[in-house]
Amino acid sequence: MKKILAIAIAAGMAAPAIADTTLYGQLHASIDVLDGDNASVKETTISSNSSRIGVKGSSELSGGLKTIYQAEWEIDTGGQNTTGDTIFKNRNQVVGIAGSFGAVLLGRHDTPFKIVGRKADLFWSSQLGQNRNITSPGRWDIRANNAIAYQSPKIGGVQVLYGHFTDIGGDDGNTGDSINAIYKAGPLMVGVAYETYDTDAAINFGRERDAYRLMGSYKFGAAKVVGFYQDEDNDEAVLDNDASVWGIGGSYKITPAGTVKAQYYERDEDNSNLDGKLFAIGYDHKLGKKTDVYAQYAKTEDLNGIGGAGHGEKIGSDGVGGAGDASGISIGIRHKF
Repeated sequence: MKKILAIAIAAGMAAPAIADTTLYGQLHASIDVLDGDNASVKETTISSNSSRIGVKGSSELSGGLKTIYQAEWEIDTGGQNTTGDTIFKNRNQVVGIAGSFGAVLLGRHDTPFKIVGRKADLFWSSQLGQNRNITSPGRWDIRANNAIAYQSPKIGGVQVLYGHFTDIGGDDGNTGDSINAIYKAGPLMVGVAYETYDTDAAINFGRERDAYRLMGSYKFGAAKVVGFYQDEDNDEAVLDNDASVWGIGGSYKITPAGTVKAQYYERDEDNSNLDGKLFAIGYDHKLGKKTDVYAQYAKTEDLNGIGGAGHGEKIGSDGVGGAGDASGISIGIRHKF
């Protein structure tokens, strides 16, 4: 979605047209040594971390309008992708119209709520230490089907994205709305998002959920600091699992090519064993404009494992799931094209 939106912004601001279709993607593989210590479970694996291939572009129309489009698929660099049953997995796939009014998009893509969470994540939303280990235990950070989205032009540094979805989590009848507003000015970024959805009673016991997120980041010299807060109202058939999450992070460029970074998150959930903590520390090194290598350590406490959610393999406290401690070391390489 974020790349589509860049196209939409460019169209809305009368930037030069993108000619024809662009092929793009990334290959991102890592060696992970994972440990779920309640059952002394250890696993060494090669993870495919949201590796992808896609096409995108735009086409001039009359009246100052453009058609914009993107079709993207997850591919597997480790022998098994996150679904475990297919070579290609649909990612963001949309088509729409853009102009001075902004852009209208139809298809499948990340929700505006998810986008704000990713902007707070110092671990690429695909590395082992990503914040989705703790912000989204099966409820949020959704890539929704049957989406109708509108993105405003950027006004005074603020841009708004709204989406309505009629198929959340792969189930027709699960409807939702999501909106964000992101402000950028020099070294400062602030984002706010709200999402609400209802699930079909016959499929998911009739749940109603809503949440909001806040994030902020600031760059000064070689350093960057990030803050995050999330509040959830999870009305479910059996329990009302309301929750809150907060996190902080920072990075520092020790050389033009090398960056050290760390982030810490805590989750507090009512009537659940999913209270927990996440700590991650890592080092990223640029080998070239499009190639990075890295090493990192990540640990979760009292959560449903570590990994997954865009990072290939997942390991829980008992090797399958359940609350407990888990940790891992990850060494990887990512190349964009």
